[in-house]
Amino acid sequence: MKKKSDTGIIVAICILALLLGGATGFHFYNQHNDSAAVVAKQKKSGKKNDLNINKKKAVKKASSKKDDSKLLWMLMGYMAYARKNYEESQKVSSTSELVDAVVKDFKDGTLTATQKSSTNYTVSNDYGDVNVAVEPSDVKVTNDGTTVTSKSDLKQTFNKYTAKMAPVVKKISNTSSNNQSSNSAKSKKTSKDSKNKTAFSDEEMVVSAYIDNADGNTPQDKINTIKSILEKDNNSDSTNIPNDDYLSGLYTGNYKGKSYYSIASNLSTSHYEVIYLNGDSDQYATQAVAPGMALADESNKKSRSKKDLINKYKTYKQDLDEILNQLKDNKSRMSAIQDEISKRANDKSKSDDNDSDDSNSDNSNHDEDTNDSDEVPDY
Repeated sequence: MKKKSDTGIIVAICILALLLGGATGFHFYNQHNDSAAVVAKQKKSGKKNDLNINKKKAVKKASSKKDDSKLLWMLMGYMAYARKNYEESQKVSSTSELVDAVVKDFKDGTLTATQKSSTNYTVSNDYGDVNVAVEPSDVKVTNDGTTVTSKSDLKQTFNKYTAKMAPVVKKISNTSSNNQSSNSAKSKKTSKDSKNKTAFSDEEMVVSAYIDNADGNTPQDKINTIKSILEKDNNSDSTNIPNDDYLSGLYTGNYKGKSYYSIASNLSTSHYEVIYLNGDSDQYATQAVAPGMALADESNKKSRSKKDLINKYKTYKQDLDEILNQLKDNKSRMSAIQDEISKRANDKSKSDDNDSDDSNSDNSNHDEDTNDSDEVPDY
């Protein structure tokens, strides 16, 4: 009996061991399958993420390539617009030299470009901004006027120089796409706007350019020369205006599509000085005009640096504004002065006519008295 009982216990223990082993094996089997499923899922998810990342990269790359293409058109359009300014201010004589000059200005920060929308850019320097719009078939640049150049013409002119423009395209593209760079650009623009508030307006620039051609060894000497003329003009009433020494105001004009300012130095305005500000170029030009010296004669036209002019007269800004206000006042008096001059001319003409009539009358009486002489002529 005892032997049978021991055998039963042994059998029960074996069965229990088998059951425990099976349960443990099943647990580890399930755990392995679960882990394998997780790994497989992760791999699948990873592949999906990789596909999404690659797709996003491809879209971003295509978008970047498209933006770079627009930037290239923008640059070419700007160069076509600015060509005359660079020819006059930097004496460039070929397309290659023009590209080099514009690329240099973008690289050293003289020029900056800010993207305003997907097709619009603002190109800026210390003297102003121009808007450049890249359209389907052309590029339009807007400043005082509008310059439109077809893409086919731009491609023909600038296509061989795209490699030279590539660093500028990359620089502008990086600035536009990076938030930090964008914030930096905004800060720079704000700083530039602040600087422009303390710089010269166009009218102040014109006045300083006119003063710089006056007699005198120093800026103060030149300012005093102009002020002495204006003081004499101001102290003379409309009946006693010095015709050949009267600064009769600040005027605007246009010659061959190019805008200019002028300041006349006499009442008839036959003598005046022309000042071309040349848009966003750093160069301005002056030209004297008088009888025998027309605008077409550019032999006495001189170009100089706006930056140098500002540095030279920035401490005399108050004097510039005083002179500018006096020029405007002189211009407002022109109508009354010219009316007075006309009145004086008419009065003089009438006086001369009366004197002539009196003279003729005296001569007539004298002749009559002679003819009626009672003297008998000798025979």
